Amino acid sequence: MKEARAYWSQLFDVVHPLRCWVRVAWREGDTIEDGDWGQLLTMPTDGYLEGSDGPWPLRDVEWVEVSMSYFKGGMAGHPLRIVDDRKAELLAGLGATALRWELRDTLWSVRNIFEDERPVQVARIANPFFDRR
Repeated sequence: MKEARAYWSQLFDVVHPLRCWVRVAWREGDTIEDGDWGQLLTMPTDGYLEGSDGPWPLRDVEWVEVSMSYFKGGMAGHPLRIVDDRKAELLAGLGATALRWELRDTLWSVRNIFEDERPVQVARIANPFFDRR
């Protein structure tokens, strides 16, 4: 499992300092479930990857997405704004890793902050330890 920790640590080193929004997708039976967006991403113990939906066996995690955007405001008279001024820094960080990733367009919503889905660009990081069974 040292190989898995080394692989995912590269992503942690990029997203944690930038406080990126991430989500994890995992296999649930015969389907792949997209998790909720959050700022938690860790490997609490060997063989598990944890996002906002809880820890999942690494063999069941298909991918992790990192939003190129984040939001500001939304409190005390400050309108909620979606901004992406960290995109260049995030892409540079990912480009310096050995992670397998690609840019994709998707929809983004964050429960209790903004429920309506908004378009966002993400980096989708493949899990090379996913068991396709």
